[in-house]
Amino acid sequence: MPFFIDVNVNVMYGVGMSASAHNGSGESIWSIREFSDYFEITPRAVRFYEDKGLISPDRESGTRVFGPIERAKMTNILRAKRLGFTLDDIKTVMDVADGHVTDRAELIQRKNNFEKVIQSLNRRKTDIDVLTRDMGELCRIMSEQLENTDENAEAIQLAQDYERAFAEHFSSDNQLIGN
Repeated sequence: MPFFIDVNVNVMYGVGMSASAHNGSGESIWSIREFSDYFEITPRAVRFYEDKGLISPDRESGTRVFGPIERAKMTNILRAKRLGFTLDDIKTVMDVADGHVTDRAELIQRKNNFEKVIQSLNRRKTDIDVLTRDMGELCRIMSEQLENTDENAEAIQLAQDYERAFAEHFSSDNQLIGN
């Protein structure tokens, strides 16, 4: 069982992706079309990820079939891509997770690199949380300002009213960006 299995995958199992068949051990399997449709990517993209060694679907009568392990891997591949990781970065992690890297020195080097990535992700998460909070507050102020402004108000007057409300809310001790 690979390191990349995600608990959310198990919780979601069967909810959004119906299985077309089951393999000999009773696990659900999906065709390439069902698999690609679920992830909203093309079958060509699925084959590309397979060619890159990121997923390894089984074959039944020469046809690709995808099980829960491939589903978990694809979930993590697409998540990592959304966060800006390259396919090479993803492969580096998956090689360790799948047990393909056994050299001690190589494992130490990858562990050190992964720890740096974790620090970077934590910083990005904090930045995302702060920006989300600040933009939410801006949206609240804009909504309030729009509700309290005549629909036919001149654009200049609306801008001045908004600027005044913005300045009142974000004084020097309550900055927009930052802590």
